[in-house]
Amino acid sequence: MSLDLSPEESRTLKDILANLRRVPEPLVPEVMPDPFVLHLTAKSPGGARTAGLWLLATTNDQPFAFRLYRFVGSTWVPHRVDGKHCAIFPEGKLPAWWNAGEPDPLSPQLPRDLVVARWAPEIDVRNGRLTLHYTARDRAGILRSAYATASAIDGEWTDHGFLDINVRAKELVPDYPGGPAGENPFIGTIDSHVAAVIDSEGRERTFLLSKVDGNGFQWKDPVTYEARRASTPILSHEFRQDAAGRIELLGPAKVLFTNGPHHDGLVEGQFVVHDHGQSYIVYSAGFFGNSEYRTYIAKVDLLSNRVESERLLIDSQSPALGGQWNGPGHPSFVKLGEGLYAMYLHVWRNGTYYGKDGDQRKAIHRHVSFRDLEGHPCEPFVVEERFAG
Repeated sequence: MSLDLSPEESRTLKDILANLRRVPEPLVPEVMPDPFVLHLTAKSPGGARTAGLWLLATTNDQPFAFRLYRFVGSTWVPHRVDGKHCAIFPEGKLPAWWNAGEPDPLSPQLPRDLVVARWAPEIDVRNGRLTLHYTARDRAGILRSAYATASAIDGEWTDHGFLDINVRAKELVPDYPGGPAGENPFIGTIDSHVAAVIDSEGRERTFLLSKVDGNGFQWKDPVTYEARRASTPILSHEFRQDAAGRIELLGPAKVLFTNGPHHDGLVEGQFVVHDHGQSYIVYSAGFFGNSEYRTYIAKVDLLSNRVESERLLIDSQSPALGGQWNGPGHPSFVKLGEGLYAMYLHVWRNGTYYGKDGDQRKAIHRHVSFRDLEGHPCEPFVVEERFAG
């Protein structure tokens, strides 16, 4: 976002253009995959003490998980409590069910940073409570969608464990022949995101959107010997949350959408934005570890379970990356003004990629506008791309 304005001030497209930064710089020096930024107000859980912008991201194979950063003045800084960098799950307080190195039964050769996985944290603010949704691998090596609750972002978090939403192999691939992990193993779920809509009766209804991690489920056809892998449907679970923070799923999951041939094997990292009476879903596709990763946008109706009018939002060729970065993906959004949003995503510095350098993803931000310069609603666009000059 424009760093010379406080988070409480409303911005316009003209404000952004007056301070346009053509080459993005990392928000923080650290590796920050799957970045999530949250704007808390004085009325949010935690009150005035925690009001402002907060940043957290994926944490793999560390004795802590999901360290917090806070926007102070004009920069992001580690949030410290008693002199220590505060984490949602600090050292010594990791949930006992989390993986400690046990292999994934579907992919036993995965590198350790992908095995000891704590991915894609997002915080939902609702009914006076903060709920962290995140991915972690369990002791059996299965990726799970889990959640925790708190009354302040830097306070004590209560982990509620994982949700019972994983599908089995033959639900995804009916002709799966079985393999080393069994005849019908569980498939991982990742990247949970909460979106809410108001129905025709004026009720708020909440949906948990999660990716079935089918791209991690690969085998050889026993007849043709052809290498196969599963699809990656995005599941929609309607749910409610009780006074203690426990989530109750309401009915079976629905497949909101799934990957197509042009997605290079997967869709993931979904995030819903509501603007001017229309809901949009923004998501990524392709391999996360190089320049193939890119981000799409489509219209979504959660009540009728429909996604349509998909188009590319940003890829490695975008001028918005200033010729310095590639692989833009796993977005999160913060509203800045009417029809104007800061979009946070991770990228690779040109010349780096996972196979050579390990995980070196950095968090940057760009802007997405749903209004033209006259303030009229329009198709959403990346500001730094359209006005690259």
